Amino acid sequence: MQVLLSEPSVAYGRNTSTLHGVTDPMSNQVSSSTVLNNSVHFAEPIAEMFKKLNRLENLAPNWDSYGAEGPSRRAISQARSFLMRNHKLALPFYFIAPGVNGEVMVELQQGSKAAELYFLPEGEGELVLFENDEAIAEGSLDALFRQLIDHFNS
Repeated sequence: MQVLLSEPSVAYGRNTSTLHGVTDPMSNQVSSSTVLNNSVHFAEPIAEMFKKLNRLENLAPNWDSYGAEGPSRRAISQARSFLMRNHKLALPFYFIAPGVNGEVMVELQQGSKAAELYFLPEGEGELVLFENDEAIAEGSLDALFRQLIDHFNS
């Protein structure tokens, strides 16, 4: 939350944010205070993904009883950063899961279109785009980011 104090009084048109006739006995000026809310609100699917990322941090080696590694801190951090940077985009966030090699996978899905984003233990991001269950593009998340946006918004 951000607070601005002692902002000079300014009249805008007929309406004003000042209180006329109310003055501080110690001052001849009228001042007002404005409170701006800087809090971030996440849609429910994104909020649930953040909760799951918090749980993934605690996965021990062999969490699947087949020798899977727990997600790396870097992969979790990259996934969390991606969600924070892009939560307001018109993307259909759907699912998040750990991978067996220390990665984190974020899935997006809308109708016959889907995307899988992989945040790898070393910090790279990979992307696979699907349409009708067929892979139509695959590569670096950075290189294909614009294509990801267009995939769901065309």
